[in-house]
Amino acid sequence: MRVWMERLVKKAQNGDKDAFLQLMQEHELAMYRTAKAILHREDDVEDAAQEAVCRAFYKIGEVRKPRAFKAWLMRVVINCCYDLLRDQRGIVPLELLPEKGYTEEWDTALDVRESLSKLGENDRLILTLYYLNDLSVRDVARLLGISEGAVKQRLVHGRKRFKEAYETREQEGRAVSYEK
Repeated sequence: MRVWMERLVKKAQNGDKDAFLQLMQEHELAMYRTAKAILHREDDVEDAAQEAVCRAFYKIGEVRKPRAFKAWLMRVVINCCYDLLRDQRGIVPLELLPEKGYTEEWDTALDVRESLSKLGENDRLILTLYYLNDLSVRDVARLLGISEGAVKQRLVHGRKRFKEAYETREQEGRAVSYEK
């Protein structure tokens, strides 16, 4: 599959729009997951992903190693997310403001996404890139501009914090169900 992907990248670099479209469809979920690890609002995630597709289209010629396309694309997504956050600094979305009578629903199903959302941005990002987007430690290191050792260390700490968030959520869910 890797050879097929490299061919698509080369075709897209030579102006083949269908090849570019295939690349974007192939990496759509990875782009979404990466943006979701940084941004909280669905609208922002979609905006960042769309901007990333546009930037990738115009800058695909900058990809030096077609085999590293996915890591390059994830860097584009990350940059778009941070640009969006910079532009929004100081803005509070309406949906984050509490409504009268607001009560949090603790009886929702426990899932990985919710536990990930409880983590800090760095933990969410590194775990998403490694586990959900299936990037290697080497690719994550290049992407984030840190050493492979630092990636491994952050993965260890991120897994630990994820486990704590997951178990806390699970215990809170049990406590609510016993009270009913």
